[in-house]
This record gives sequence, structure tokens and C-alpha cells, in this order.
Amino acid sequence: MEIDTILWLLTALAGFAAGLIDSIVGGGGLVLTPAMLNLHPGLGILQAIGTQRTSSIMGTSVAAWNYLRKVRVERGILLPACAAALTASAVGVQFAKRIDPELLKWTVLAICVLLALYTALRKDLGLKEERRFHPRHESVAALAIGAATGFYNGLIGPGTGTLMVFAFVSFLGLDFLKSSASAKAANVAADLSSWTVLMFSGFVIWTLALPLIVGNMLGSYLGSHLAIRKGQAFVRAVFLVIVLALIARQAWLLFAA
Repeated sequence: MEIDTILWLLTALAGFAAGLIDSIVGGGGLVLTPAMLNLHPGLGILQAIGTQRTSSIMGTSVAAWNYLRKVRVERGILLPACAAALTASAVGVQFAKRIDPELLKWTVLAICVLLALYTALRKDLGLKEERRFHPRHESVAALAIGAATGFYNGLIGPGTGTLMVFAFVSFLGLDFLKSSASAKAANVAADLSSWTVLMFSGFVIWTLALPLIVGNMLGSYLGSHLAIRKGQAFVRAVFLVIVLALIARQAWLLFAA
């Protein structure tokens, strides 16, 4: 596939916008999926997913590196969460082939509504650490988070990063910055499973992936810097906006059909 300079730049810009949003609380797919399908209408859905996931892995890796340089997260949380997410995502992909897509859409909508209500009602949620487990048990809790959200990543996909942030905040008791740092690392691990399958199946269009990678990595770098500088309240506000956007997206998919 060949693209001209203008289309290359627009593709890179879409990657930048997705990386900027995704690096704060997840949800970059809200921008990137419709942008890719509009800019490149000849793409199949699996080609779009495989191609944009190539860039999101790179961009999320940049964001994770940036967070983890500035925000200290214990290895006992990071390593179990990443390992479980990597494995569970591969399992989720297999289940996705056997489940009614309409049921998945309703599931995502219900999850997002619950996230929005819980976060809105808990005004102090994620603004400070409230660790819920003894340090000896945090690795098991992180493993459970990685497994659940990794499975969701393989089974459903959209909103995985946002769901990971919420899980680390509400279940483990981390603040929003530590949760974003942890979620970025676990999200990379989860994405690697499905992306590897798509890449070896020929669904990655590298001529489109390259501008996406450039834009996404730059957006992720700037977005993670912005989140670190602005702090917990800013990340919480963006989190709520993204969850509401996910609700709007899922409602549109269900009721506009």
C-alpha cells in the first residue's frame, strides 16, 4: 500500500492524538480506530487492529518507560501483573472467537457505566494511596488484576488501558499516577499476545504502521510527561472523560445499528 505525503502526515497525527490520550489513562483506540477506518477505507478490520496495535505497543512502551523513571512502582506489583496479562490475553483471544459480538458490546457498556458511577461518587478515588493488601499479598492481587484485564484485552479489547488503571486504583489502592504507570507496562504485555498472532497472520500493513509509530511514540512521550506534571487530580479528570467517551461509543454501536 502506498500513501502520499498528506495522508502520511494525517496518519501520524492520528497516532499522535491516540498516544497522547492513551498515555494518560488509556482509551487511545477511541481516536485511532475511527481515524484509521476513515483515512484508509480499504482496510479490513483485522488489518486496522493489527496495524494500530503495532504503534500502540511502541507508544505505550515509551509511556511506561517515562512513568517508571519518575514514578516508583514495586516489582512485586509490576512483574506478576505483566506476566498474567501476557498469558490471559492469549486465552481471551480464543474465547472471543466463540462469543456473540452483541453480548460483548453490552458487556463493555455495562462495565463502563459502573466505572463512571463509582469514580464520580468516590471523589477522593486515586488522589492518594490507600493500599488494601499486606505487601506479601500484593503480588497475588497484581496477578489477579493482570489476569482479569489481560483476558478482557484478548476477549474485547477497547478500553483495556482504562480498565487497568481503574483496577489498580480501586482494587490494589494505588494512586492514579502509579496506576497509570503499572497499567502501561501490563498493557504492553497484553497487547503483545494478540499483536504477535495478527502480525504473523499478515494483518499488519507496515507502510501505515510506520507513521502511526512515529506519531504514537511522540504523543505518548508528551502525554505521560503531562500526566506526571499535572498530578493525580488531572489524571482522574481525564479518566472520567475517557470512560464517558467509551460509554458514548458503545451506546452508539448498540443503538445506531
